[in-house]
Amino acid sequence: MRRWIVLVAAASFTLAPTAASAQSAAAPDPVQAMKKQFRAERGVDFTEVALLRDADPPTRRQGGIQFGTRGPVAAYLTVRDVNATDPEDETEAVAGGDALYTTSDVPLPKDKNWVAYRYPKGQVAPEFWTTQQTIDVFDPASLQVTLKGAKGKAVSGGYHFQGDVTYAELNKVARDHYAVDVDGVKSKAKAKSKIKWQLWTNSSGVIQRFVTTNYSPKGAWLKRVDTRFSEWGRWQMIPMPGVEEVIASNEVGKVPSFPTGLSLKGRAAH
Repeated sequence: MRRWIVLVAAASFTLAPTAASAQSAAAPDPVQAMKKQFRAERGVDFTEVALLRDADPPTRRQGGIQFGTRGPVAAYLTVRDVNATDPEDETEAVAGGDALYTTSDVPLPKDKNWVAYRYPKGQVAPEFWTTQQTIDVFDPASLQVTLKGAKGKAVSGGYHFQGDVTYAELNKVARDHYAVDVDGVKSKAKAKSKIKWQLWTNSSGVIQRFVTTNYSPKGAWLKRVDTRFSEWGRWQMIPMPGVEEVIASNEVGKVPSFPTGLSLKGRAAH
């Protein structure tokens, strides 16, 4: 039996621009381009492949994010190993408001399909559950510090940026997101460890692709995440499961398993 209920059909995805094309104008600011996307009932689709150290095979995610006027307000996704072909091997999650909804590997009462995990409002942003990326590109402050000093190089249809950023720099602008342990590395030890990144935009500065590689304080490779975005500005309304379908996590005797990368520790556990 298929483990998840598909709530929203994911749109087709496009790749980032690759062919060369000369453009003499200065690259638009991706931070300002991102802010313009924050409109009620609009959103973006994404697909992502993540390879984590000591994890094989890589995982693939795809889904969508719904925006409000200040950023993401809801998200949905499917997760599977890249070599999985059976629909039963896919899992799904939905996030919005103060809750993450997921299914369970343990028996649930009749007519209950989702387990709800709730947090104080504002502690867990929907996009946190969606991506394996360490850097939150939907947070203008995080995106600003990431891009600091980077110059866009003209490519076909847009621009390419690259650089690196430390956890210490990110922590200054978004403490709740970056201030705790990541990949088993303590906060003080990891402060100077770097995240190398590459970012592609269209000609208007809207992000099309974002690739990051995380390293430990001693330079050991930890993970590589490649996220591609499409259909910016599309109408996007992501419904939450109905109350009749949901059971609270404290009513489930055994903690269910989660799609790779999802955590019960809140936003800061990424």
